[in-house]
Amino acid sequence: MFSLALVMGISVLVVIMIINIIVTVASSGGYGIYIPAAAVAGIGGILVTISAFANIEVIGLGLGGWGGASLFAAAVAFITTSIVETYRHAQA
Repeated sequence: MFSLALVMGISVLVVIMIINIIVTVASSGGYGIYIPAAAVAGIGGILVTISAFANIEVIGLGLGGWGGASLFAAAVAFITTSIVETYRHAQA
């Protein structure tokens, strides 16, 4: 179960980072680049909350696992995005 949650978390992280690259290229700056990670963090929190009340499995992983994977991906995406943005603003 842990390995499946880790693979799903990394997959969600890759999708978030691709969306961040597209948003960075399309915009001139601002906080819009943090919106995908914030959305995934919100969805992860909702999934963890739902898993406390219902035992639902999706693709062999419970909603708590999906929520944990989403929260992991959002946390890593927030850290990576903030480091990249700091470097980008230091160059300007």
